[in-house]
Amino acid sequence: MEPDNADPNQTKLLSSFLLRMGEQRGYLVRIYPVNIGEGIINLPSEAMILGREMDCGLVLADHDVSRHHAAIELHGMDYTISDLGSTNGTLINDKEIDHAVLDSGDLIRVGKTILKFLRGDDVEKQYHETVYSMMIHDGLTGIANKRFFEEALQRELTRSQRHARPLSLVLFDIDRFKDINDTYGHLSGDVVLRELCSRVRNAIRKDEVFARYGGEEFVVLLPEASLEQARQFAERIRLLVSTEPITPAGTPIHVTISLGVAHTMGEKDINPDDFFERADRKMYEAKSSGRNRVVS
Repeated sequence: MEPDNADPNQTKLLSSFLLRMGEQRGYLVRIYPVNIGEGIINLPSEAMILGREMDCGLVLADHDVSRHHAAIELHGMDYTISDLGSTNGTLINDKEIDHAVLDSGDLIRVGKTILKFLRGDDVEKQYHETVYSMMIHDGLTGIANKRFFEEALQRELTRSQRHARPLSLVLFDIDRFKDINDTYGHLSGDVVLRELCSRVRNAIRKDEVFARYGGEEFVVLLPEASLEQARQFAERIRLLVSTEPITPAGTPIHVTISLGVAHTMGEKDINPDDFFERADRKMYEAKSSGRNRVVS
């Protein structure tokens, strides 16, 4: 409680000062690879070095991270990040930088590691929102993860059976993705995954679920879609991926996908595993018959 003789101007100045001090706090959360148990990483007032060496403030066990990769430090009211001449570069929100001022919510990528920068008075809320997002989204691509998809599949299959409504599932993976990683490196492989998801996401409606099922395997759940509509959708995203090469670091990589389509009209005796298995069989039929095609 303020004393009766409190100076309103002094109170206002103190509140402003405390707000500025709160805004100076900076934190990192590891988004990818997921490590929810790690908690929030406090940024010190002095520079924090990110790198592979044990003398770094944040040690990242990743061969694509340089020994001393990047530095984050506080300059006045701003946190800045500087690349330290790393081999693979430092990216902020997927853009390579030499030096940048960090804004709350920025995604920092060093090697295969993605960190989210947080700051401000409501960091606890931001942190819990970030952790919740990590539980239902894939950290690398930003789309839904396997857990979210499986819950959606159970829900939509139940609805389909209860009301005898159509439901379709498209399952696909990237053809010869191991060769891409072996030829161009895992960082380029990650760029391929993110760009592929960006292209496919543009074709997804609000009531549909697009998720990374694992590795280079993806699923799209299509409520109210007939088998023919699902087949047409699958063909559309096949072309979205294959028509234009993906160019990490300026090197064009021609990417194709093989897709399998499953459909139900409210069958009572089918469970989520059975339904997924139908699409899986169709996808492998597409791969074994030449790849870069849709089988329904």
